[in-house]
Amino acid sequence: MSCSPRWIAGLAAALALGVGCRDAAAPIAPDDVVFVTDAPAAVDARATTDAAVEGDAPVDLDAASPSDDAAVADDVAATDAARPVDARSDAGRSCVCPTLPATCSPPALDVPSFTTGGALLGQLMGLISCADTSLHAALYETLWTCLPDAILARLAAAPALTVQLVYDDETCPRVGGTLMCPLARLDGHPRVSLLPDARSALMHHKFFVVDGERVWVGSANGSEQSYCRDANDAVVLGEPAIVGAFEGEFQRMFRDHAFGPIVASSPVSAGRYAAYFSPRSPTSSPARWFTDMVGAIAEARTSVDFVISAWTRTELSDAMIAARMRGVAVRGIVAHEYLNDAPAMALLAAGVPVRAGNVHSKLLILDGQTVITGSANWSAAAWANNENSLWIRDASAAAAYGEYFTRQYGAATAPAGM
Repeated sequence: MSCSPRWIAGLAAALALGVGCRDAAAPIAPDDVVFVTDAPAAVDARATTDAAVEGDAPVDLDAASPSDDAAVADDVAATDAARPVDARSDAGRSCVCPTLPATCSPPALDVPSFTTGGALLGQLMGLISCADTSLHAALYETLWTCLPDAILARLAAAPALTVQLVYDDETCPRVGGTLMCPLARLDGHPRVSLLPDARSALMHHKFFVVDGERVWVGSANGSEQSYCRDANDAVVLGEPAIVGAFEGEFQRMFRDHAFGPIVASSPVSAGRYAAYFSPRSPTSSPARWFTDMVGAIAEARTSVDFVISAWTRTELSDAMIAARMRGVAVRGIVAHEYLNDAPAMALLAAGVPVRAGNVHSKLLILDGQTVITGSANWSAAAWANNENSLWIRDASAAAAYGEYFTRQYGAATAPAGM
């Protein structure tokens, strides 16, 4: 990746302030990037797609074939071309990074948490405060010093703790030996190992495994925007088989350096949970979690509620329209910049209530019984990315996510004339 002097200077300034940045002249980065430019007004510019940089980095040798990445890149280019950037003012909308608890403050297991009131960040801080021997993190981007500083605080308090973290190289390039994001604070620590994915598709996970006993699975990136402004969700699980599945995914990337697609397999299921991982081979075909999601919508009987950030694939909207035609109540929220894409437009044309909001969740709630969440957006690019999809079949969990949906739906904006 080449870096313009203006881009590097802007990023260095932002690092000094404790936030990540990219110059507006640089290639648009995915997801929650906070831009700092020399323009007179500071704005928070949402990415145009979750794979705008697909194909810019070297192709991973683990990939199934060069044609897989090319097919995905072509699909993304066709659907996301000329997407308008969603610019929102940051004025007065920042929040304070909490101090890491001095002693272990374990978050409740199986209880979802949301951005509202800082609960989401508090949940993750509590989990980090309990790390004694190992902290394994797969985090797409880190644009805020809050999480690296929390990890440093726990390393100081827990002398036996080792930290291993994988991240997407597009979000934190190394220039002149220096990482160009707040992960630089961890770089060089004797008990910290950092590994970039070094491939064109994205390492888009957002999960933490602590001591091999608990896993935090969420939709939030390591950015101030994710924890303070956008709507995100997460849950901490202690189910051994699910924790083991996420640890296995982490080791595949970190230990084996295998980020590319592997042979498709069934999800790991235990109790109320099921965990899917992608990419699977070939990446030009839908991931298993995607096809199973289409099938689950086809089986919905009473309600389909959704909150989604990046959405370009119409298979899901087709299934929702079919559900509405058989009497299922369908409604949802998309990120502002995806309201004019084909899936949302098709739903609106079919009379489905769709609103726009500052959302980053990847959430589907079916019949008040099943929740689907995780890292994966509903786009073809997600088929090639490192992603997870967590399914929860539990009425009480669905009720908690349903309350979150209701709050976000009430705050979201209905299109003009709706």
